[in-house]
Amino acid sequence: MKRHLPFAVVGGWGLLNGVLLAVLGVYGESSLVLWLWGGVVVLLELAAVLVLVSSRSGPDQHVRYRVPDRGAGAVPAAAFGCALVALAFVYGLWLLALAVPLLGAAIALAVHGTSAAER
Repeated sequence: MKRHLPFAVVGGWGLLNGVLLAVLGVYGESSLVLWLWGGVVVLLELAAVLVLVSSRSGPDQHVRYRVPDRGAGAVPAAAFGCALVALAFVYGLWLLALAVPLLGAAIALAVHGTSAAER
């Protein structure tokens, strides 16, 4: 499964959109919306097949990446947490319930690092 993980992600994304398409169909959405969303589902599944073909023909994937700085793994979590804080001012303070633990995890990653074994 590690070799074809990108295929599973893109394929799962397409299947989730297929489920959402079915929900739209059940609730009686217009045919234009169904055709447009169905086209997106087809494109996503086509992209999943292309990812599968490229992963079979390309070299093996790296399953372990080196992070140049110990705390560099905290950057995506901190960025997403800051984005949630900014969105909390627009959509409501309930988003802080998601942002605060995420920012705490980013701080923990920055302090403790992300490497598996310290040398």
